[in-house]
Amino acid sequence: MGDRSSDASALLGMEGFVVLSQSEEDGEVWVLVETTATVAGCPSCGVKATGHGRSVVQVRDLPAGGRPVRLVWRKRRWLCTDPDCDAKSFTEQTPAIEGSLTRRAAKEICRRVGEDGHAVAQVARDFGVGWACAMDCVYRHGEPLVDDPGRIGVTEALGIDEHKVLSATRDHHTLYATSFVDVVTGQLLDVVRGRSADDVAYWLAQGPPAWRQRIEAVAIDPHAGYLRGISAVLPDVTVTVDHFHAIGLANAAVDDVRRRTQRSTLGHRGHRDDPLYRTRRLMTRGWERLSERQREKLLAALAEGDPDGETGATILGKELLREVYAAPNLQQARWQLVRFYEYVAEAEVPELTRLATTVSRWEQEILNFHVTRISTGPVEAQNLVTEKIRRIAHGMRNFENYRLRLLLHSGVQWNTRPTARIRGRSPRLIA
Repeated sequence: MGDRSSDASALLGMEGFVVLSQSEEDGEVWVLVETTATVAGCPSCGVKATGHGRSVVQVRDLPAGGRPVRLVWRKRRWLCTDPDCDAKSFTEQTPAIEGSLTRRAAKEICRRVGEDGHAVAQVARDFGVGWACAMDCVYRHGEPLVDDPGRIGVTEALGIDEHKVLSATRDHHTLYATSFVDVVTGQLLDVVRGRSADDVAYWLAQGPPAWRQRIEAVAIDPHAGYLRGISAVLPDVTVTVDHFHAIGLANAAVDDVRRRTQRSTLGHRGHRDDPLYRTRRLMTRGWERLSERQREKLLAALAEGDPDGETGATILGKELLREVYAAPNLQQARWQLVRFYEYVAEAEVPELTRLATTVSRWEQEILNFHVTRISTGPVEAQNLVTEKIRRIAHGMRNFENYRLRLLLHSGVQWNTRPTARIRGRSPRLIA
């Protein structure tokens, strides 16, 4: 049989390397390689060096057939022939090798942690390296992608929302972070510590002026700090409080009235067989989404467990607020809002009055929904992705690692070539 080393080198796919032999030991593929270079110049003085033997270095490469691959590199050593040079001796270097990994393996580790969202510990085990080595690959190849000025394109509508990073312990309070998402494309733009006005204003101020000028609308939850931060940097932008958060406040008011009614009539918290507690899920659902049977069940529960009618009144107030968002245009939304205020004034339910006070404070932002038609839906979707990444990692305490992994997963466009599907013949054609 002829020499097949050239075929093996082609399969290896590393330019400048030649495969000498290959074997399998303990479930790992061992590949003995060396470079094809025969001449080298001293990196200090440039004088032609002479060979001084070889040393063996082991590096990890991409897995092959589900098995770890270990490259055994017969690394050349060189001696500088210039007696005045301080270098004396040196070993060959190649950009294809990065420490204990090949460059392509290091980039694949970064891609799997970033694009695929895998745990760093799991990827490190798959490649046969330590956690710190794998995380170093994520930083080395991921930070240039995150810091690329071209990563963030034109942003016309921005969504801002908070999420919890770490729960409170005896050593620190609950730690929060703020996510900035392009609500048109769904791209995660950045994650910053905190949830104050200064945190939002500082991040917005770091953006190029041309980028800030293109932002026309921002969707937030009813957070006064966010509004102040946005107004400080983007005074002309249209701020919107979407239906998700506004109706969430109304549902919270329904729950508060229900709990108060249960304690006053039954003397305890809600139990499984209590009428109001039994139908609590139906109370926060849109009336038009209830079946006839569910409506009858809810009305019967209110008749039995809501003697003063305050829970039912709050449910109706919630529905009137929903009609503000369901209005076909801005003018109709204003009329629906007036109806909501008038009804709350007549109902005289403390929790409903408190809700109307909050709505009045955010009235313009609520009505702006009919101008911008944007919501924080993409931000809430990103919060679910954030929870998934944190769950896979079993929690993250280092915020820089946390931010980098989120941006690599949701804020970077990976140019990964999709795997082509193999299409077989239809079974009916075979017959």
